[in-house]
Amino acid sequence: MSLKKAYENYFKIGTSVSRYDMKSDKAMEELVKHYNSMTAENDMKPMFMMDKEATLADPEKYYLQPVMKYDTARKYLEFAKKNGIALRGHTLGWHNQTPIWFFKENFEDDFEAPWASRETMLARLEWYIKSVLTFVQTEYPGVIYAWDVVNEAIEERNEEGWRTRSPWYQTLGDEFVINAFRFARKYAAPEVKLYYNDYNTFNPFKRETILNYIVKPLMEEKLIDGIGMQSHLILNEWEKDITEYEKTLYAFGATGLDIQSTELDIHNADGSEEGMKKLADAYKKLFELYVKAKKEGKANITCVTFWGMKDDVSWLTGFRRERSYPLLFGDNWEEKEAYHAVVAVAEN
Repeated sequence: MSLKKAYENYFKIGTSVSRYDMKSDKAMEELVKHYNSMTAENDMKPMFMMDKEATLADPEKYYLQPVMKYDTARKYLEFAKKNGIALRGHTLGWHNQTPIWFFKENFEDDFEAPWASRETMLARLEWYIKSVLTFVQTEYPGVIYAWDVVNEAIEERNEEGWRTRSPWYQTLGDEFVINAFRFARKYAAPEVKLYYNDYNTFNPFKRETILNYIVKPLMEEKLIDGIGMQSHLILNEWEKDITEYEKTLYAFGATGLDIQSTELDIHNADGSEEGMKKLADAYKKLFELYVKAKKEGKANITCVTFWGMKDDVSWLTGFRRERSYPLLFGDNWEEKEAYHAVVAVAEN
């Protein structure tokens, strides 16, 4: 049974898709088979949606309205449209993979150059969000069903809560988040859901900070529809984290907003049979939690998205600097024990 079929009565099942996946017939076959939601892993992030060369060729002309380009995004939109797969937009506002020149007074491609003024950055932010949403909704209406409007604005290592080193914070302070959502609400189609997305949401400090600094003000203005829990988990820390993960799921669910697990993987450096059994057990317990929360009305989970389609393409091997086996499918697309454990939860 496919993953999307198994969970059709609960929530969408999604996956991230890379530009390399898009070139693989087998990957596209598996995408259509198992998933009814997809997220472009990188190619719809700001660095790929703005034309640096054209903008910097005439910085005075494009001072408030950088030149946009959509060639990298089109292939995902076309595929999703053709195959009837819902697409998550990821992401409109993020400190990473947004070019530094976008934040600079005269588009200087230099981190040490002066920051642009608050008024300039508000205008650029609105222009960027308006341009992207207008493009996708005009040329691909109904394909994108949700956007991560802001990604990772909170940092648990900072006692202030905010990610103060972010260029967005440097130029707009904590006004960045609410203004990004105001612009997104202004230009998004009525049916498109607007999400705040972050990692390590099971960290108690981060959980409470997101609820108080992000969710509460946005809800007061009716600007937010959902919260994205990235859900990058670690198998060796599983027993400690899952307790707090459950608390976060229920706390976020209590807001009444939609909840999605947006970037799920469980780092596992043990490729042995025993390691695969432990991974399967962890996924089983996690999906039991999702299903229970959904059935009991404790969290309106609308999608669970895996961050990667199979082990050998996972970002975790590079990030963790050790081979990782974190997903439901092995290097050759074989269904792992974790896959069968996840399907079994839905069938029980």
